[in-house]
Amino acid sequence: MRNGFSLVEALVALALFQIAMLALAATTIVAARDIGSATRRSRALTIAAQRVEQMRLTACRDTPGLGALSVGGGYREHWRIDGAAIRSLSDSVTFPQPTGRESWVTARADVLCQP
Repeated sequence: MRNGFSLVEALVALALFQIAMLALAATTIVAARDIGSATRRSRALTIAAQRVEQMRLTACRDTPGLGALSVGGGYREHWRIDGAAIRSLSDSVTFPQPTGRESWVTARADVLCQP
């Protein structure tokens, strides 16, 4: 019987360890990108929800129409008020993704306006 490892066994173990570390690094990069994407989407949804809540307060007094605003950080929002007795409110926010593409989220609400 022999004691210890051979050189070939040690090289194979090091190669497997290196492959595992590269896989871990790749997973970390994907996770960081996904967290960044989720953070941007969450901020965009917060912006849209706040605008819809602001519009709900004055929806029956405001005239139907459109609006747009650049929020900063690459976020752009477009809102719309439609309808007469039932006002349909919507706000869409477009934002850049870490991959360079643009995404959007939309918040909607309906308000019953009494004549």
